[in-house]
Amino acid sequence: MSLFDEETAAALREILGGLKRKVVDYLVTAPHVYKTCLGIEAHCHTCEEAEQLARELEQLSNGNLEFQVIDINSDEAKELGICYAPAFVYDTPGRNVRYYGLPSGEEFPPFVYMHTYVGNNQLKLQERILNAVKAIDTPLHAKIFVTPQCPYCPLTVDALNQMGIVNPKLLVETIEAVELPWEADKYNIQYVPVVIVSDVERIDGYVPPDITVKFLKKAAAKLRGEKVEEEIEEIRGETYSRFE
Repeated sequence: MSLFDEETAAALREILGGLKRKVVDYLVTAPHVYKTCLGIEAHCHTCEEAEQLARELEQLSNGNLEFQVIDINSDEAKELGICYAPAFVYDTPGRNVRYYGLPSGEEFPPFVYMHTYVGNNQLKLQERILNAVKAIDTPLHAKIFVTPQCPYCPLTVDALNQMGIVNPKLLVETIEAVELPWEADKYNIQYVPVVIVSDVERIDGYVPPDITVKFLKKAAAKLRGEKVEEEIEEIRGETYSRFE
């Protein structure tokens, strides 16, 4: 049975069939019990459905989208540093933008948008924001915790995905917190979205992209051991009051 009704399938045919270049993602699966990066033994309960999703999207894309399925214990997956399965690794220059879990519910639209950004080489974020991200020269790791029902999560994911496209030094990993709870437990995630930047900055709740960039800059400064600019220090008070 297909995952999509006819209306959704038609929309996907139009979107994916119109990509200007072929997009080749990795889909990392685990047919058996595997060990996460935290050393926990886990089962992949949605790998079969993730592979079905991949195959149906391939068919709807008129050859514009391909998923190379690899095992989490393969050399390719180890080289990429994949921690969980299923994992979708997008066809970005640095293979640095990933989605852990099954992209369903509210998370499916940004999953589709990502392929249009890559395949059409056209982003939605303002150029000044993209330029600010490009200028960050310190390697950063952004973990975005989401759930399929969260209405604000797609906005956070979509913005950070685009930032990862323009800066390969920014590793962006979206983690479905219910399906893959180990990292969420590690960071005591009580609600979503939450973004953890290189374990030195935390963004609770949705913030606009320009504020996200300031958090990234702040994290980079901390990692370099530099004094944080006053205007960035003030972000927390200005932004978090809406979520307290």
